[in-house]
Amino acid sequence: MIVDRIEGNQAVVELSFGSYKNVPLSKIRGRVRDGAVLRQTGADAYEVDERATADAKARIDEKTKGLFI
Repeated sequence: MIVDRIEGNQAVVELSFGSYKNVPLSKIRGRVRDGAVLRQTGADAYEVDERATADAKARIDEKTKGLFI
């Protein structure tokens, strides 16, 4: 699950196949931000997976390298 954007006190989270879910920020532990990868830790609890977030960012940076000069 990836945070698409923050709207007020909700994170709009992209699930698989382009579907989205609103998750209250109060239910997410860690530094929530656009592009953060979330891991579900309970029935209604989430945590930012910093390692997966960094890996995803590195992959995106590599793919876009050279596009913008």
